[in-house]
Amino acid sequence: MSAIATTAVVEETNVGNTYWNSFLICSIACVVLQLASRGSSSSPSNGAKDVKQKSGKFLMFQMNYLLIFLLAMFSDWLQGPYVYELYVSYGFNQQQIAELFVGGFASSMIVGTFVGSLADKWGRKTMCILYSVCYVSACFTKLVPDYWTLMLGRFLSGISTSLLFSVFESWMVCEHNRQGYDGSLLGETFSYATLGNGLVAVVAGLIANFAADKFGFVAPFVVAMVPLSIVAFLVFFTWTENYGGTGDSGSSDGSSAFTSLVKGFELIKNDSRIAALGMAQSSFEGAMYTFVFMWTPALKSQAETDAERAGKTLENSTSEHLGLIFACFMVSVMVGSSIFKILSARKGMLYKIPLLLHALAFVAMGLTTMYIDNKQMVYAMFLMFEMTVGLFYPAYGCIKSERIPEEIRSAVMNIFRMPLNGFVVLLLLKIKYLAPESVFMVCTIAHAFSFVCYWHFYTSTKAAISVLPS
Repeated sequence: MSAIATTAVVEETNVGNTYWNSFLICSIACVVLQLASRGSSSSPSNGAKDVKQKSGKFLMFQMNYLLIFLLAMFSDWLQGPYVYELYVSYGFNQQQIAELFVGGFASSMIVGTFVGSLADKWGRKTMCILYSVCYVSACFTKLVPDYWTLMLGRFLSGISTSLLFSVFESWMVCEHNRQGYDGSLLGETFSYATLGNGLVAVVAGLIANFAADKFGFVAPFVVAMVPLSIVAFLVFFTWTENYGGTGDSGSSDGSSAFTSLVKGFELIKNDSRIAALGMAQSSFEGAMYTFVFMWTPALKSQAETDAERAGKTLENSTSEHLGLIFACFMVSVMVGSSIFKILSARKGMLYKIPLLLHALAFVAMGLTTMYIDNKQMVYAMFLMFEMTVGLFYPAYGCIKSERIPEEIRSAVMNIFRMPLNGFVVLLLLKIKYLAPESVFMVCTIAHAFSFVCYWHFYTSTKAAISVLPS
């Protein structure tokens, strides 16, 4: 028995070393790529003089947006590593946990669509404040180990997620254009947002790890209330309101939330390129959010899973390193963001980047499916997939800013979220009938579909790419 125990301790110690070593390696790669990306973007453009004249005002605008957006993301990332494990600690089984996750995605799918349209009508600033209110309320529900109270929290979290990934970006793009800043600077802001998102996520993961170790799995959700409150305060006092129209009030053009939604559907229906772009985004994000549910159980050994079912906890197990693992994922996102900055600095590359990221995501999930019992391989592929996430957000952010009309951007972005949430809801409802490798196989197929959809978008717009900003 002592020999077996010693072997178990060695294996568990090696697990911890693996995560810390990967964190170090990914961090070094990130620093190197960041230095390289700065060199690739330092060449002056024809409009350098004009940009320089505006640089002071623009930098204040950019820094204000990034501070608020990153605080909003920080509060979200604080909760990410421990949602699944909190539910496990409350005694819920995997099917019940899946149902709670479904509650959030269903909320985002149904309510979130109309929230995006309302943001175009009632104002993006107002909805950014609503984001904080909803998410603080959701955090409070995590303190109660009751199924339906937690389901209410998931409902509020779904609304908050829809707001986070639509109205903040829509406010920034509208304000950027209204202030007359150079359109090419949007790509820089998106890249910094993705890089900064990775940085705050790393910090959030480490803070969440510390808080959970000291005060229990609910502690990160309590901590998240602080940055959420700061976001609401800063938005209220430093942002001006903007809407889906070109005017300064929600009544411009007599538009309504329903009208924005109808116009969004008409755009997608009449333009196959926008429809293909939306489906590529939805499929990628659908697989990504399924990954959010699956990564924790997928990295656990069979011994740890069996111990949890028996109500025991293995010392120095994967569950004790979730915040660190999450930090490693976020460093990988930063690596992807740095690669995006290097590639996008080359003329005509912007529209090619998604081809690369969709192909890599397909390979990562495919190998995960094939080698699901090899936890080191699974972890390596998870890091690779997170790198594609770092490529995905700035690339799609720039492309959508060029292809989707300002007045209905929030509505269209949330329409894109409908199929992805439907995909995740259906998959999670059937999770108890599916082996982990089957779930990752579905994700692999989703990434293949994303590649095909984006290929259609890319080839159908190829003739125009040479005259579009890159």
